[in-house]
Amino acid sequence: MASKKSAKNTLKEAVTLSYKLQRFVSYADFFNRVPLFISLQVSNQSTETIDDIDVVIENAAGLLLPFSKHLEHLPFESTVEIATAEILSPLYLTEISEITVQPVTIKALSGATVIVEARAEVTVLPFDYWSGRSGNAELLSCFSRPKIADCLRVLSEAQEQLKKWGIACEWRGYAEGDKNKIRQIAAAIFSVLKKNSIEKSAAEFQYEDPMPVGDITKILKTRVGTSFELTLFIVSCLECANLHPVIVVGEKSVSCGVWLYDNCFLDSVSDDTVLLQKYISGGINNISGFDVEDVFSGRNVNFTASEKHFAQKLDGGYFDTVIDVKRCRLARIYSLPLKVKGIKGYELLGDDETNIEAAPQNLSGIKKLSVDGKATKNKQWERRLLDLSLKNSLLNFKPDKNCLHIVSSDINATFGGLSSHSEYAVLEKPTDGRGMIDDLSFFGSASRLSALSALLEVELKNKRIRTYSSKDEVNDVMRYLIKKAKTAEEEAGANVIYLAFGFLKWYENGVGEPKYAPLILCPAKIEKSKGGKGYSVRFTDDEMQVNTTLLEFLLREYKIDIRGLDNIASGIQISEIIAMVKMEILNMKNWDVVEEVYLANFSFARYAMWNDVRKNIDKFRKNPMVKSLLNNRLEITNNVFEDKAEDEYPAAEVLSPMVADSSQFSAIAEAINGASFVLHGPPGTGKSQTITNIIANCLNKGKRVLFVAEKQAALSVVKKRLDGIGLGDFCLELHSNKVDKSVVLHNLETTLDLKCEEEEGEFAAKGELIEALRKDLNEPISALHKKRRLGVSVYEAILIYLKNKGAPDVLDIESTFYDSLTKEKLETYEKMLMEVAAAAKQCGGVYRSPFENVNLTEFDSDVRNTVYYSAEVMIAEIRHLKNYLSLFLDFYRQRVSAFTDKKLQTLVQLIEVLRGEEIKEYFDCDENEFYVFFNANRRLDRLLGNYFKNFKALIPVDVNEAVIEQELDNWGDNYKSSKVLGTLAKRLRKAAIVKLSPQEELKYIGIVAQIYSDLNLIKTNTRLSANFTDRGGKINFKRREDFLEPLMQMHALCEGVFMDYNADSFNSVLVKSVGSGYAVPILDGLKQAIAGFEAGKNNFAAAVNADPEGWYDEDLLDYFNDKASALIDNIDMLAGWCMFKRISHELDEAGLTFITDSLASGAISSDNLLDSFRKNVYRNFLETNIGADAVLSKFSSSVLEEKIEQFRALDEQYSELAREHIRRALISRLPSTSTEGALSLEVLAFQRHLKSNLRGMTLKGFFADIPELLTALAPCMLMSPVTVAQYLEPEPDLFDLVIFDEASQLPTSEAIGALARAKSAIIVGDPKQLPPTSFFSSGYVDEENLDNEDLESILDDCLALSMPEKHLTWHYRSKHESLIAFSNIMYYGSKLCTFPSPDALESKVRLALVEDGVYDRGFTKRNKGEADALVNEVIRRLKDPKLSQSSIGIVTFSTAQQDYIERRLSDALIKNRLEDAAFEREEPIFVKNLENVQGDERDVILFSVCYGPDRTGRISLNFGPLNQVGGWRRLNVAVSRAREEMVVFASMTSAMIDLSKTNSKGVAGLKAFLEFAQKGKTTLALNAEELQSAKSGIGKYIARELKTYGYECRYDVGISEFKIDCAVVDPKNKKRFILAILCDGSTAFRSSAKDRCILQTQILKHNNWNVVRLFSINFINNPKREIKRIKDILDRLTGVEKQTRDYLTKYKKAYRYAKLEQQNNLAQFVTSGENDAEIVARLKAIASAEEPFSEQFLMKRCLNSLGVLKYGAKVEERMLNLINLCELKRETLCGKTYLRKTDKCLDCDFYRYEAGEPIRKTEQDFTPYEVIALIKGLLENKVSLYCDELIALVCTELKVARPSDRFTEFINQCIMLGVQKGIFIRSISDRISFC
Repeated sequence: MASKKSAKNTLKEAVTLSYKLQRFVSYADFFNRVPLFISLQVSNQSTETIDDIDVVIENAAGLLLPFSKHLEHLPFESTVEIATAEILSPLYLTEISEITVQPVTIKALSGATVIVEARAEVTVLPFDYWSGRSGNAELLSCFSRPKIADCLRVLSEAQEQLKKWGIACEWRGYAEGDKNKIRQIAAAIFSVLKKNSIEKSAAEFQYEDPMPVGDITKILKTRVGTSFELTLFIVSCLECANLHPVIVVGEKSVSCGVWLYDNCFLDSVSDDTVLLQKYISGGINNISGFDVEDVFSGRNVNFTASEKHFAQKLDGGYFDTVIDVKRCRLARIYSLPLKVKGIKGYELLGDDETNIEAAPQNLSGIKKLSVDGKATKNKQWERRLLDLSLKNSLLNFKPDKNCLHIVSSDINATFGGLSSHSEYAVLEKPTDGRGMIDDLSFFGSASRLSALSALLEVELKNKRIRTYSSKDEVNDVMRYLIKKAKTAEEEAGANVIYLAFGFLKWYENGVGEPKYAPLILCPAKIEKSKGGKGYSVRFTDDEMQVNTTLLEFLLREYKIDIRGLDNIASGIQISEIIAMVKMEILNMKNWDVVEEVYLANFSFARYAMWNDVRKNIDKFRKNPMVKSLLNNRLEITNNVFEDKAEDEYPAAEVLSPMVADSSQFSAIAEAINGASFVLHGPPGTGKSQTITNIIANCLNKGKRVLFVAEKQAALSVVKKRLDGIGLGDFCLELHSNKVDKSVVLHNLETTLDLKCEEEEGEFAAKGELIEALRKDLNEPISALHKKRRLGVSVYEAILIYLKNKGAPDVLDIESTFYDSLTKEKLETYEKMLMEVAAAAKQCGGVYRSPFENVNLTEFDSDVRNTVYYSAEVMIAEIRHLKNYLSLFLDFYRQRVSAFTDKKLQTLVQLIEVLRGEEIKEYFDCDENEFYVFFNANRRLDRLLGNYFKNFKALIPVDVNEAVIEQELDNWGDNYKSSKVLGTLAKRLRKAAIVKLSPQEELKYIGIVAQIYSDLNLIKTNTRLSANFTDRGGKINFKRREDFLEPLMQMHALCEGVFMDYNADSFNSVLVKSVGSGYAVPILDGLKQAIAGFEAGKNNFAAAVNADPEGWYDEDLLDYFNDKASALIDNIDMLAGWCMFKRISHELDEAGLTFITDSLASGAISSDNLLDSFRKNVYRNFLETNIGADAVLSKFSSSVLEEKIEQFRALDEQYSELAREHIRRALISRLPSTSTEGALSLEVLAFQRHLKSNLRGMTLKGFFADIPELLTALAPCMLMSPVTVAQYLEPEPDLFDLVIFDEASQLPTSEAIGALARAKSAIIVGDPKQLPPTSFFSSGYVDEENLDNEDLESILDDCLALSMPEKHLTWHYRSKHESLIAFSNIMYYGSKLCTFPSPDALESKVRLALVEDGVYDRGFTKRNKGEADALVNEVIRRLKDPKLSQSSIGIVTFSTAQQDYIERRLSDALIKNRLEDAAFEREEPIFVKNLENVQGDERDVILFSVCYGPDRTGRISLNFGPLNQVGGWRRLNVAVSRAREEMVVFASMTSAMIDLSKTNSKGVAGLKAFLEFAQKGKTTLALNAEELQSAKSGIGKYIARELKTYGYECRYDVGISEFKIDCAVVDPKNKKRFILAILCDGSTAFRSSAKDRCILQTQILKHNNWNVVRLFSINFINNPKREIKRIKDILDRLTGVEKQTRDYLTKYKKAYRYAKLEQQNNLAQFVTSGENDAEIVARLKAIASAEEPFSEQFLMKRCLNSLGVLKYGAKVEERMLNLINLCELKRETLCGKTYLRKTDKCLDCDFYRYEAGEPIRKTEQDFTPYEVIALIKGLLENKVSLYCDELIALVCTELKVARPSDRFTEFINQCIMLGVQKGIFIRSISDRISFC
């Protein structure tokens, strides 16, 4: 019982509830699906998983609907999020009429036990209440009701007002795109309401707290309203006019406004009033806001004045909350129905019921065809590819701070100078411009610069160009443009920096502000000038381009066709082009061309794609994928996955030239089969290596592959990998549209010249061997997890047995029971046992139960009543009987003990005797005489009985018995001397049956005397002897016996009833009472009481169906009293007992009597009943099945480990062979001199083009000229969407497969061209990462003012088609699980397979809080404090020798912060001379933002959040891109870039972000991420719906066993599907694990052989784990041995083990020195040539004894033995020649040549030890074979060692006291050689362990 209590207490300590509720709740929350709980989390803070937890939420008043959530298991040290949607009761919320506070109770239960309970309160608001600014502010939009009749009335009057102003209005919203007209509509509504003379109500409100919204339907009728009501009515009218209103609220003020164009804010609710101020300001005019107070009567102002009042109030801080009604509608927050009084009470009327203009719905069954005027999909694609909106800078160029206006008085001269491709310094405005330049505008200035023409001409000659900007402005712009160019080059492979010459000045509709579009664009490159001061610009080698977007725009909009300019020849003057354009626009009013020059960034690469789609859409329709996208339904036939497991494929069918896990393998296999599918590739899951493997396998099958990526980096990564596996020669990379044709030709020529290598030999054989080994490795685990007779596997049975191992082992089960057991029977039995256990618990237990011997199996009220009242009667009868019994005993002066049933029956007989007449004659005498008579008779019977056992007859006695006794006293043993005694002795001898001894004669003489004495007493006392004496006074023994029989029977009955029966006392009472008869009432009463008791007993026994055997030996009165009392007290549990008895009966019938018997005996209880049963069943199951299984019965872990090692080595070999096999297959398909047919003609054409270097021919034409040859030379093409459109023919089956990478960022419009050119497609990407944006195709981006949402991607569209999907699940990037934990839990539902780290108990994500950081909101938009702290951290890391080894990436949340950090970092690096450390490395530092960091990764990622408290300490909830719908995807990308560590620099904490004021998922993600960085993994709640239901494996029991040895363990370590079965905590560092124990559980069974045996272990070791395997069969067969084995390893790791065994001795071998005669010679002895034979013999002797060795060691050793100590190059050359004559085997390792005579050293299983002074002292004297062997021994001693520790131990063992840098490097090379050979694994932190 104590253990149960402690378990419950442990649960209560471990489980906690955390929750956050809405402060207020109303019908609006229910209507708009706002959950009551913002979060509800249940946490397990213990180190063990807790099973079966129920979370219940309750409210007694009816506010909540019933809610309960069952959690099958709650992982240790984890938190689970409980979703509580739709638990509010709409009925309650509709009917409530006043504000109430309701309690909400949250409970977590284990079974019926409440382990934790929490109470919260929520304020419930009436129907027409708003929760105020402190609540859910966005719900205010619910009370805008645009469908009410009064709104239409206002609009009707407003329409009349507009007519008076000369404006026609049809209420079409923003269809006309005129801001002025929208403003006039708002003014008209203002005017109409103003004319209604609405009086202001006296009611005033504080808008912070809940308040009634009033009734806006009565405003026009009563002409009275509050400011709040009037605001809502105006907003309703604006929304009725199809406009987008905004509501602004302050502490005491409220007003509204309207968007002047079709747009909305990024958030439903915003506190960024600075942005609103900007939007209402002149020049921008995005929103018109007016003061609602001005609408009331008595305020004589018009709309314009009211706008000014609004601006003044906004500026004065009257408002601080902005609610965007349109954004609320997009967020599915709709208008509330009206609550009106109806016939049957209140009813709710929605928009459909209140809209008086709504037409009635059509009658059912009547259909009418409708015409959809929506643009077709292909037209939508065209529009997106060619942006003809005024947002495109190619059509509407707006000079800003990020471009440079070039001073040019002669545009031709400027162009001509730059055409030399020389570098021109870009300088600030000239100081001698005589004031002309300062006053010039952005455009139209060139004609006024004639006075400066001479100066500018000189500047051009001196390679300088001037700008209109100051020196600092030039530097800022140039720095910005360089960054923009670099980013675009990296991300898109495109140049975006251009010098624009000439601008078309044009007008929209001939009026308004002029717009400017560049005409000629010349690609330019900006560079820093030499010396680091200033910048220069030059033309690139690419040709100038005419603005094709402008040409298309002019044709479409104005029918001006000047597209011929696009084909104009080079060499034409700019002024000529300008003249041509001017001729074409003569008829356009006010249009002109201005001769200005700008340096800016432009992008129009999409034109080629637009042209491709526009011209070829009919061809593209034939492609099934394109057709599917056009028709919005999947139309691909026979696109079904095979879904075979990896191990089911033959080794040669799907090759892995690069390592592939099972999820990658599955995608590769389906790709080979020609399937089209979406391949999900979350961060770090190996997308590029999977793509590489897919390409390689497709090429092997003879397929042609097109790989498409928008980013140059993505193509480069795959190309690099293809190069690495030897396939790069057959892959043509064409990313940029500026491809060098000669490079393409050269690459193809190189491929054509490739020759077929030697024939492959081992490929097929190795493949078969892999299949055989794979089978051997899979057999044990398949057998272990194979479902067997009871429906479980052996592994599952092991778990069940171990779980119940501690249960009582008392069940006596026969073997026949096991033999007949089946899965169905077992399930039935277990169900019955659970039921019987539950029933037993319900009735308080079985052993010593109050219901013992109650054998009822059915229960109802009649049964209950019968039992209850029969028990009451039983108690009454017992009480009655006890009363009479007490009288009876007192009367007869007797006592009784246990009153058994037998004793009761005896008592009844005794009562009958006492009441009878027979005994009266015995007691009608003197009491004393009867006493003597009775006792004499009793003695006589006893003596006679003893006497007649040895004698035939009673001997006669001649003397008085007194004489005999006197003689006996006198004579004693000499009795024969006495005559009297002698005579008696003789008589005795005659009567004796057997011979008597003298002692026996003496004994019986005394007995005879006593017999005669008693006979005398009988005759002389009372008259009773007369009844059995004859006339002579002699007693007739037969008559005596008959006479005394009733008396003796009575006393026998008394002895059977009474305790310590006193017959004399009883006789005394009888003598006195028999004659008088006063005992009769007692006897009669007792008789009746007994009869009543018997009747009650029988009724009671019948009522409970009791077995009489139950009270056979029991005290009846106590038994039935206790039983009846217990039944009365526990009558409520009778139903449970009946159920228990019923099931027990069924168990008995089923043959499970051993269960019921054990329960009844108390051997088992209801708590351990099922456990005990399972223990026995599964122990027998294991004994039977393991022994009977051919695989498991012969299982050997050592054999399996050996096969695993063979498989690992063979897999590496086979990967290498696969690369060679694919390359050989590709070379074999190349045309040769014997090739005939069309291919031979294409070869000739290729040779011809090669000679001409493609002069006058495009690549597109070239490719079309050699289609078959191109297939052979470049079966794989790596391209961007642009180059696909530019260089490939629009043929539908040009490729067998197209693969898109980073498809989440690729718009569908850009992907169509590539998609249409292939038979099948694989869309690789992650829908949870960055969507397509216009970031790289646009200029400056202001993240705070983003208007457009993210675009659709090809990935999204394919998923919408329900295209088949595959998922990459193994995450490789993060070397610490905490680095990916946030993304995995928040966005991937813990589906990523991540690998724990040894330091998993710590987090590698931390928050660096910058307390003095201030966000400069509304101005620079930077956070200088954060930036400075981050830059200081970078410098600190770069200065630290150890930290500087890790690469660094910096991610900012805004471009402004990115720019500032780049500048500060650049200055700091220069100041600290760390530029080389930062950039001259494999992975240089980068500084990027959310938009362009996707695809990058670094060891350490430093974040700058930037956003935070402003100067006033206020935090705005505008976080730029994060506020967008796809903001969370940006966050997901950013937080998944790190390999080793993340540091988040922020000037705010998560607690400072109030989610009640925003519904942005991105902002919510940021808050959660900051909390995670600050507090760790436990803040991340697992989604209860996604919680994996996998139960704990065998690791739980291993951990328990190891705990007994003092080792603290965790089991099931990991946050993903992959878990380490058991991890042992380092005793010396409780924050780290020291050992991972991997078992063969369910995760291993689901894994392929390669995953299980190679990859998982290698990844763990690479991540610093020590790993050991434990096999379940070994553990169950001999747990002590297995635990001892692991303990030994732990003892070695921790240093606990006293080194009883040195594993080095296994490898150590004494050095065998060659027997050489020491000589003393000079160098001439060697060079003369006369002693070659002797030297060679000496060399061979050394080789025989001292192999292996390096070439240098052999030479030095031989020369030393010859005494040649000084020698030069000639001696070395001669010695090397002589060494070659020895014919020794040689091998080059670690850059040196090593020699050996035999191959015995190749296994690296020995090293040589020199006992004395060593002759080997330098790195040249040792061989890698021996060093590797030595390292193996050291690792066996210590399991794993850090590299520096290992090097020190190696040097000590080799007696190298002071190792040089070269020696240390040599050992490092040996370690790497061991890694390459697959002997060792080197972790990321330089820890070495066995592979």
